[in-house]
Amino acid sequence: MDFCCGTTMSLRFASLTTDGGAQIADVPFLYCHSCGHTVVAPEVELDVTMYTHYCDTDGVKQATLHDVVNKEKLQHIAAQYPAFTGPSHLTVSEEQIDHMLDVWNFAKQIDDQEWLAEIKLSLVKLHKVRQDSQLLQPQS
Repeated sequence: MDFCCGTTMSLRFASLTTDGGAQIADVPFLYCHSCGHTVVAPEVELDVTMYTHYCDTDGVKQATLHDVVNKEKLQHIAAQYPAFTGPSHLTVSEEQIDHMLDVWNFAKQIDDQEWLAEIKLSLVKLHKVRQDSQLLQPQS
């Protein structure tokens, strides 16, 4: 059991985005509800570090931790910590935002004001999700 700020950290499986842009799904994160500190579960920290290096050096863009850590080990980790009960945190990639900006530029070229308004709302939502998802990223 890990503690932070005097309380037990809770567990959440989420995606991790590497410095090289790879997304690794199903990574167990421990989260402190008091200060927001987030870390990869210590039992798989070395596995995650090695796999992120592999993904970045080999150009892998989408992966899952299940590729390198067996199901039983992840189930054992899940049994050790209380589940994260906060709001669901989605992730947004830079590619998604870039794509929406391309759509924005096209809508602007054809002067479709209604479409521009819809795209603006989508960009605001994407920005908010991107900001919220930073809560679950490991902090140095």
